[in-house]
Amino acid sequence: MRSITIGVFDGVHLGHSYIAKKTVECAKLHHLTPTALIFAIPYKAMIAPQRFDGLITTADKRVKLLKALGIEEVIVKKLEDMVDLDPYDFIKMLVEDLNVKSIHVGHDFRFGKDALGDTKMLEMVSEKMKFSVNVIPKIVKDGNRVSSSLIRYELKRGRPEKASVYLGRHFCIEGEVFRERGLGSKLGFPTANLKRPDPLLIVPRYGVYLVRTEIEGENMYGLLNVGKRPTTDEKKRDITYEVHFIDKNDLNLAGKYLHLELLLFLREEKKFPSLSALKNAIFEDVKTAKAIIKDV
Repeated sequence: MRSITIGVFDGVHLGHSYIAKKTVECAKLHHLTPTALIFAIPYKAMIAPQRFDGLITTADKRVKLLKALGIEEVIVKKLEDMVDLDPYDFIKMLVEDLNVKSIHVGHDFRFGKDALGDTKMLEMVSEKMKFSVNVIPKIVKDGNRVSSSLIRYELKRGRPEKASVYLGRHFCIEGEVFRERGLGSKLGFPTANLKRPDPLLIVPRYGVYLVRTEIEGENMYGLLNVGKRPTTDEKKRDITYEVHFIDKNDLNLAGKYLHLELLLFLREEKKFPSLSALKNAIFEDVKTAKAIIKDV
């Protein structure tokens, strides 16, 4: 028997965390299995991908974050497999297939074909189908309703420090380090290039960020450039993520998986007239970063 919460849970932000904790509390009280049923992508990403800003977290990362909150089982479903399901059949699936005894969802939760199912429907059939419903009101932080859309909005505008307020942790760019041409080393600022795990992940505002990570137990700060490197790659169309760790010129990171916490946006990406001008700009970026780090 299960206590379950349902949704996309992209980002596993403060609102999601609150619902997950309520799901776990109920499970402990009634000896149920705390469970989350999550969808890999939101509805907008399916019907209008060109207008979707991107995922904050992969489904795999959401599973880990939810389990860290006490959810014991996370069931990942493809939205396209569920979107045409009659709302009543969706509820039957929860009760009959998953043996759900308690459902915890946000106040704006909708489900089933044409999103006709809602919290009122859940409450109407709950007594007959023998499950309880806990509708969670909106979670407000700094006067704003916490949502994945709000977090995406802040990231697209280069405000990771604001996004972190609603996430409850720093937003991360993560991925495996791969070798490239080594131009950064030739300029005196060696970089590690990251390959992110999912092409649907959100791309923050192009530019240079102050980032932090832990490598072999050591806390390290760096400069992450997000963008298309217009000074060195005039025709490049792919987005790149390359990080220079401050005062760390001898790191061998090829093949390692890095988690970079975005702390602050320092400046926009721009095309410089020469490699010398680019080198001077990076030098100034390092100076700015060091001044900030002193106050952290």
